[in-house]
Amino acid sequence: MQESNEFDQYYEEQDASEQEAQAERDMGERLKVFGTRLRAKADDQVKRRFSIEERWLDDLRQFNGQYDKTTAATLAASGGSKLFVNITRNKVNAAEARLIDILFPTDDRNWGVQPTPVPYLSKLAKDQEPVNNENGSPFVTEKGVQVQNRDVAQGVMEEARERSEAMQDEIDDQLTETNYNSVNRDMVHDAVLYGTGIIKGPVILGKTRQKWSEVADEQGRVAQVMEVIDDLKPGAERVDPWDFFPDMQARKIDDAEFVFQRHYMSKKALRELADKPGFLRQQIAEVLRQDTDNTQTATHLQEMQSMAGITSLDNGRFEVWEYHGPVEKEDLIACGCDVDEDDVFSDFSGVVWFSEGHVLKAVINPADTGEMPYSVFNWEKDDTTLFGVGIPHLMRSSQKVLNATWRMLMDNAGLSVGPQTVINSHVVRPADGNWRLTPHKIWELTDKNGNVNNVFGSFEINSHMTELISLFQYARQIADEETALPQISQGEQGSATDTASGMTMLMNSANTMLRRVVKNYDDDITRPFIKRMYDWNMQFSPKEEVKGDFSVDARGTSSLLVKEQQAANLMALMNIAASPLLEPLTNTAALYRKVVSSMQIEADEIVKTTEEIELETQKLEQQMQAQQEMMMQASQQQAQPTPTGDPLAEQKLALDAQKMQMDGQIKGAQIQAQAQKLQVEQQKMASDRELELAKMAAEKGIKVSEMRTKLGIEQMKVQSKDTLFEKEQALKMRMGSGI
Repeated sequence: MQESNEFDQYYEEQDASEQEAQAERDMGERLKVFGTRLRAKADDQVKRRFSIEERWLDDLRQFNGQYDKTTAATLAASGGSKLFVNITRNKVNAAEARLIDILFPTDDRNWGVQPTPVPYLSKLAKDQEPVNNENGSPFVTEKGVQVQNRDVAQGVMEEARERSEAMQDEIDDQLTETNYNSVNRDMVHDAVLYGTGIIKGPVILGKTRQKWSEVADEQGRVAQVMEVIDDLKPGAERVDPWDFFPDMQARKIDDAEFVFQRHYMSKKALRELADKPGFLRQQIAEVLRQDTDNTQTATHLQEMQSMAGITSLDNGRFEVWEYHGPVEKEDLIACGCDVDEDDVFSDFSGVVWFSEGHVLKAVINPADTGEMPYSVFNWEKDDTTLFGVGIPHLMRSSQKVLNATWRMLMDNAGLSVGPQTVINSHVVRPADGNWRLTPHKIWELTDKNGNVNNVFGSFEINSHMTELISLFQYARQIADEETALPQISQGEQGSATDTASGMTMLMNSANTMLRRVVKNYDDDITRPFIKRMYDWNMQFSPKEEVKGDFSVDARGTSSLLVKEQQAANLMALMNIAASPLLEPLTNTAALYRKVVSSMQIEADEIVKTTEEIELETQKLEQQMQAQQEMMMQASQQQAQPTPTGDPLAEQKLALDAQKMQMDGQIKGAQIQAQAQKLQVEQQKMASDRELELAKMAAEKGIKVSEMRTKLGIEQMKVQSKDTLFEKEQALKMRMGSGI
């Protein structure tokens, strides 16, 4: 009987083991089908994006100053010039640098977090009605002050403000730790070059740090042991446009139903995935068993390697795909996800990793909002697709005209630099056997009856350098127009005005295009990304003091509009505030700090602190007070009346002395006021003169410096006449007659 039980138990264990193995095989088959279906969907998106990749390759060749293979072969066969005038790289680099300076100021962030406005609280903040307890008695503070409705509203608003500042500092610290600005600079380069830049986030990024701690053994001996601690924070990640395959039917990222992202991973990186939570080790092992020699290098990588002069080799990398989008419930269950099997109404948004048809990971979207972690920024939007166009594409035709003109210019220069010579070889031959023309060359006569005068003929090729140079310059102007990036925005002043006001107007005009681009960045990157960071902290952050109902404020556009004019306006305000009339009304130290900050210089390193300024002011006031007291004592001693013995006379003299002193003070104040008025008028006249100079220069089509030079000559003539007149008058005063 006991043997029968043992046999039954043995067969039950065998059945359970077989059932478990069969379940694993069934799950593997379902995952294989799921992975194959996702791979087919990804391949379909790759085919749909082929034409855009062809455009990107043209952009990349143009940026690197290289012709495509067909054009290069045609130029080589023609035997002419093969030069490439790379204006595109300069345009791309200038636009990228200009945009980065605007988007990422050194003294401030281009975003903020503000409490969500509540109209009820704003109205309640003006209500002076007292607050009562539940029993109807007035609510009084510990100091005996009766609380009003406005006090409660102000308290709630103050707490919301403090929490919003805490959330802002928390997000700022997270982005700083994960090099947010550096990631964005790489993304901006993609947007300017290809027309499309992609930011992914929040993604959990981590770095390890070492920590030494004391550990005691059983005998009480203490030793220092190093620990490796993972410091994980949410941050941003730049996505290569070549590896980004969204729903190609969508025209905006918000309309995309799904997104595929491609990763190229080595065996080492793939093994590290097996240790991360949520990844299926058995599936990763199946991928690792495959031969990487069969993995093909992406077409764009081969082209980029060819442009760099590198022979394309097999990369030995696995192609791993990351999918964000809708996932069927059965597929999630097959991957081991905790899903309510009886729920037939929920639409699941998931994240799936797969490679070579094997699903490596599948989870439900961890964000409660269900959003995909991608933001797309375009330099120039395309209404037909979410992929935009960049500067190389905008100036493609102009770059071709520049190249063709430059090649013609070089070819014409080579032909016109010397004449074409025709030699009658039947009459003469070179003594050295070389037909090349050289100085002091000896020729032998082969036909005694031939006419030596008709042996050589010289023909000049006309030079068209002037026309070609004009065409080249015109093509450069067209490139400026097509890209909306004039030379002044690239750091070249050209024929710009020399006055500060004129330069400000030109810079504002040059930034018109950038204002639109910065606004697109605010709408497409800053606001949605910071909003996702805010949502992540609300969902996962353990810090309750940072949580609240907040809104995101994108400041890129305001930074451009304000700071582009701020420096010039501050300098003009410094000149105005220096007048004696306005100086007492101006906080000079604060104004100077603003001037230094507008120059992107740390003000604390240059400007004295408030305490230091107060000490210096006190010392100056004490010195001036001591000098005034000394002057008053000397004035009183001089104005002291001489005693006459008559009290009435002495009193009258004293009153007269006081009146004279008061009259002198009033007259001095009037003189000072007139001087201040005169100084203000002079400053106004100087400003008006600069504006008139700019208008006159614009009307005559010359530079302000040239106009100022001409006016300076006329002014010297007038001054010389005035000086001669003054000398003649002085001579009449001394001698009784003039010149």
